[in-house]
Amino acid sequence: MDSPVFRHVSDCPTEEWSSPERGVVRWWELFGGDATATNEMTVGIAEVPVGAVPPPRGHSHDASEVYVILAGEGYVVVDGVRTAVTEGSAVWIPQGQEHYADNTGTIPLRLLYIFARDRFSDVTYSFPAEQIKENS
Repeated sequence: MDSPVFRHVSDCPTEEWSSPERGVVRWWELFGGDATATNEMTVGIAEVPVGAVPPPRGHSHDASEVYVILAGEGYVVVDGVRTAVTEGSAVWIPQGQEHYADNTGTIPLRLLYIFARDRFSDVTYSFPAEQIKENS
């Protein structure tokens, strides 16, 4: 792609996970080969609502990810280690490490996410809590 691409979150369809095993999170894919004529990275905005119950386990995937906290406060839990985050915090999450974001504030916890993958569909997710449920 040799031309700039401009997007606004309102241009993007809302996607969502909402289950006891995955927790509650909404996201909007701003850039990525599934949504735009771009490549090399997938970028979007995710939001954990106020009062969302965190999942019993996080998720992992086969791609490293970056979170940049845009608004709100809470925790990002990576491989069981809970770290407080607020607006302006950033975290690099290596591939394969289980993680999730937990909103403890009074406004939605909003974050920018970035994968070094052409498409969101190129990222393979794993949800250990779903696997435990299936095996019980």
